[in-house]
Amino acid sequence: MLEAKRNSQTHQTKFESIVEETLHGQKAIWPEIAVRAIEATRQLPRGRPRRIVLLGVGSSYFAAKLTSFPLIRALASSEPTLAAAEIVACNAMAVGHEVFPQPSDWVFAFTHRGGTPATLQALEAFHLAGAFTVAVTGAGVQKPPRTDLLLTTSPLERCEPHTVSVTGAVCAVTTLLLGDRAREEWFALSREADPVLGDLRRRAGKGPTIVVGEWEGEWLARETALKLMEMARLTARAFGTEEYFHGPKLARAAGDRFWYLGTPRDPRAVDVRDKLKPEVSVQVDGKTPLGFIRALVELQWLGLAVAQNLGVQPDGRED
Repeated sequence: MLEAKRNSQTHQTKFESIVEETLHGQKAIWPEIAVRAIEATRQLPRGRPRRIVLLGVGSSYFAAKLTSFPLIRALASSEPTLAAAEIVACNAMAVGHEVFPQPSDWVFAFTHRGGTPATLQALEAFHLAGAFTVAVTGAGVQKPPRTDLLLTTSPLERCEPHTVSVTGAVCAVTTLLLGDRAREEWFALSREADPVLGDLRRRAGKGPTIVVGEWEGEWLARETALKLMEMARLTARAFGTEEYFHGPKLARAAGDRFWYLGTPRDPRAVDVRDKLKPEVSVQVDGKTPLGFIRALVELQWLGLAVAQNLGVQPDGRED
């Protein structure tokens, strides 16, 4: 009890919120996750999967989508582990009517606390089909039923929104499947400095009403919109860049504020610059498979900056 009180006092002195404390500490956790993932490769089946399926709901779904991009890029570069494998990332609710389990699948179910009903039902469907099933959860979670391998990420987060559990899940799965190359990149990312919150507050203003991006940028946009809802109680809509220019642009209002997540070779980049004139642009690094993590971290901090600018306590309810 005394130790908990002392920790609470330290927290109140150093940080304004649990979210800020978590963001300051998340990079230190990535090397630990990467090492555990390398060790877990010994538990993978012999042979290669025909299909790797990544699934979840909410932030876990966005993490699954973001994880798919470095795997797809590795497949294009003839990564041995993924040779001839199809990469599928889907919402857990799509299993059984859009994505159908196959016995040759390796399926990764993202569920930080290990108890999301839709995700566990999807995991069971793959297990019954004979697939190799992996639950990607926070550290300390009991292995869910119908699971062949438990892949652990960060400690359980103390509040919504989930931040380190998103980056941690991407870290665990990419390192498990891509090996030392991914581990080295995660170690390098962990040594980079955090953004300066004061500078981000000046950039962020009152936050966006619309966030757009393409490829990784689209799923970063959707994750950013969710974090703004959770942290700043701000309703922001998220679209793929091409999607936005095919309909949603007609609903644009005079007071809309745009954030743009620019990816290399986005064919709409000029339209975004000239027509949307975004208040904030975050460039997504495409030089390495995991370069988008820099943008993800920056956007997490920007979400916190908006919350502080609006005078909103960013810590949501505890689960």
